[in-house]
Order: sequence, then structure tokens, then C-alpha cells
Amino acid sequence: MPSDSHELQQRLALVQPTHMVRGLAFNAVLAVVAARQGDEAAAALVQRVGLPRCVDFFSYPAGDFLGLLFATADLLEPELGSTEAVWQACGAACLEHFFYMSTVGRALAKLIGRNDPRRAFSYTPIAYSTLVNYGSHDCRDMGAHRLRLVFKGDMQPAAFHEGTLRAALQVVGVEGTVTCTPHALDHAEFLLEWA
Repeated sequence: MPSDSHELQQRLALVQPTHMVRGLAFNAVLAVVAARQGDEAAAALVQRVGLPRCVDFFSYPAGDFLGLLFATADLLEPELGSTEAVWQACGAACLEHFFYMSTVGRALAKLIGRNDPRRAFSYTPIAYSTLVNYGSHDCRDMGAHRLRLVFKGDMQPAAFHEGTLRAALQVVGVEGTVTCTPHALDHAEFLLEWA
């Protein structure tokens, strides 16, 4: 089923003109499209959504990123099975692009190390602040092998963040789960658990 255009409009209504997203997020999503349907499909999507050529560490309007996510869901949903699966794939791609292809991400990966999710996810606010200039992304310790992340003022779909957080667990080097509890379009909590 195509993404919900009414939901897109509701999310766009939450976007302020000053809300920006780094180009690397746009490029990571376009790379998902190119990997699955080819460079021509990615180029056609850029034309369809009306995007400029994005430079990884330049900032672009958050509304444009939402438009790209929803258009990508429409394009890849038949292949991946649901809009949520598409957004999860896009979130994972953004995390991987950040940590493996950007200088800032590689430096942060060295700081957080491996096999220590508690330490790694304590850097969540810093990591998100390098990618977006809106919302809060807080980490709360829930005891052994559990953390709760609380995202407020972030209008991206919760499934996008789920994909990002699952990929982050892999970057840290642990097997784990991410359980989402949405409260509003721009407020969700994510419970991370690992062995």
C-alpha cells in the first residue's frame, strides 16, 4: 500500500523553516534506491521530489527529507513489503553512511568503541545533533542490558528511527532488539535490549 499522504501532510505541518537535515541522510536514502532499483531509479526519484544535488555535510530542509522518505516508501514498498520496512531500511542506511563513510561518524565510532551499548548510546544526542538541528534524543539507563531512548520534536517516522537504532546495535557489536512506543507523530520511545 502506498504511503499515507495525509500522514505526510501532518508531519510536514510539524516542520519549522529552520529545521534541517544533513545531506548524508538524503544520499543514504538515495543509495538504498540505487542499490535496489538502479541509478536511473534514484535519479528519477531526485527529479520527482525536486531535490538539489546534496552534499553530505551541508544542511537541507527537513520537509524535503520527509518528502524523500515518503516517495521512497511508495517506490520500494512493493519490494520490501511495507512502508515501515522501507523506512527501517532507510534509517539503517543513514546510520551506516554516517559511521562508515563520514569523517565525523568514523571519529565518533572510535570514541564509543564496541561491545558497550550503554556507552555507545549515551552518545545518541551528539550523533543526532550532527545530523539534524531539531528535537531532543535522550538516552535513559534502564538497568542491565536495557536502555530507553526518548525522541521528542522529531517528525521523522518512528520506523525510520527503529532502523537506525537496530543498525547502531550492529555497529556496537551486540545482538539486540528495539521496541518502539509511539506517543505522537513527533514523540516516540525506543526500548533497546541486548544479551
